[in-house]
Formats: sequence, structure tokens, C-alpha cells
Amino acid sequence: MAVANASLAPSNPFSASASSRAAVPMSPQPNPLTQLPNVDFNFEDLRQRMSAFTVKFDAFIERGRKRVLEERNEFRERLGELTGMLTPKDQRLKSQSIATLSSATTTHRSLLAREQSEKEEMNTAIRSLENTHATHCKTRDRLKSQIAQTQRQIDSKLQAQRDYNAKLESQSRLNGPELAFWETYLGVRLEGAGVLDRIKVVFTLEGGRGGGNGAGAGDREVWFELDLSQRDYEVRGMGGAVEMKDMRGVEKVLDKLNESRDIGQFLAGMRGLVVEKMKA
Repeated sequence: MAVANASLAPSNPFSASASSRAAVPMSPQPNPLTQLPNVDFNFEDLRQRMSAFTVKFDAFIERGRKRVLEERNEFRERLGELTGMLTPKDQRLKSQSIATLSSATTTHRSLLAREQSEKEEMNTAIRSLENTHATHCKTRDRLKSQIAQTQRQIDSKLQAQRDYNAKLESQSRLNGPELAFWETYLGVRLEGAGVLDRIKVVFTLEGGRGGGNGAGAGDREVWFELDLSQRDYEVRGMGGAVEMKDMRGVEKVLDKLNESRDIGQFLAGMRGLVVEKMKA
């Protein structure tokens, strides 16, 4: 019964293990640093590869430097060979030839520039002459037109003058008897005044009356000049037995003449004024 109770009693979990742990000694705990994984970066291989690259790069640089030096030396050698092939005399002649060619080139350029300038001047002169010629042609044509117009005017005036002369000639044939009548019965005589377009009219009065064919011992003459140069005729002067300042009514008679152009009526009117004045 006691044994049964002992077997039925709850067991202590720490009792047996504690006794066993007390009997077995404790082992040391592992270090976390020693538990990291081992990583192999292969630094040695990387170092070798970098060394090989450095060697190759240095060799490349060296080869480039040598190639540049060789090309420069080769250029200098070729330049020296070319320079060494010419003697001093040849070099002097070549320098002279170069100077001569340079001078000739400069002269040629100057000549071309001068010829170009002369060409431009000649073209300008040609254009100026063409403009002058065109102006002269226009002036010639205008003068020809003016000459033709003037010639037509001259021909027209000549024809008008010929017609006027013919008219005067026909009128003179008609005026002859009338003038003879005036001279015989009115004592009127027409003379030249010595001035173009002016006639001198002379009245011969016999004892205060008009009449007779000429001037006798007691006859007196009165004259005046008639100016025909303007559209309106004018009496320019009077002399003889009567002075112009003593005459009255001359303007009235002259106005009638300018209106009617009747010379006979004018002469009769003037004679009447002279006779009236001498009777006064």
C-alpha cells in the first residue's frame, strides 16, 4: 500500500533531471562569432588579375609612346633628307624663285584689281553715255516736233500774210478813187509817218474852208498821226495850224473809228473838228 501510494504520487519533473544534471558536468555554450559562415572572396585571384591588367595597360601605353616617338623621328628624318638634298645654292635659287613668284602673284592680283576697276569705270561711262544718248534722242525728237509745229505756224502766218496782202492789194485798187476824191474835194493827204504801222494825215484848209487840190498862199495845213499798231487805233500827235491840246471831241471820233473801222467817216469827223476849231 505504501508502495502503491508512492507510485501513484505525482512525479516531480525537476527531481530526476536535477539529480542527473547534478551528476553530469555542464559543457561551455558556443560563441556566436564562431558560428558565422565562412565566405571566400578570392582576394588572391583578384589581385593577380589586377596585376595582369596593370601589366597589359602599361605595355599598351609604352607601345603607343614608342609609336609616337617613331613617327616623329621618321618625320624628322624625312624632313632632314629633303633639306639635305638641296644645296645652299639650290635653296637660295628656290627662295629667289618663291620671292619672284610671290611678287608676280602680287603684281597679277594688283593688275586684276586695276582692270576690274577700269572695267567698272568703263561700264559706268557706257551707262552714262547711253543715258546721255537717250536724253539727246528725246531732245532731238522734241525739237523736231517743235520745228515742225513752228514751220506749220510760219506757213499758216505766211499764207495769212499773203491773203492779207492780196486783200490789201484789192482794197488799194478800190481805195484809189476814194483817196483821189478825198484829196480833191476834202483836202486830205495821207503820208508815211516814218514809223511802222503809223500814217500821217494832212488836212489842207483854204481860208478856213476845205477845198482845192493843193495848198495856196492863204492855205493852212493841219496834220495828225494815226497809230495802227494796236487793236484800238490812237491819235499820237497833231500839229500845224491847230495843236492837239486845243482839240475837243477827238476821243469820241476815235471811239467811233475803233467800233466801225470806217476810215472815211473818221477822216470826215476829224476834218469837221479841225474846221470847227479854225472857225472859232
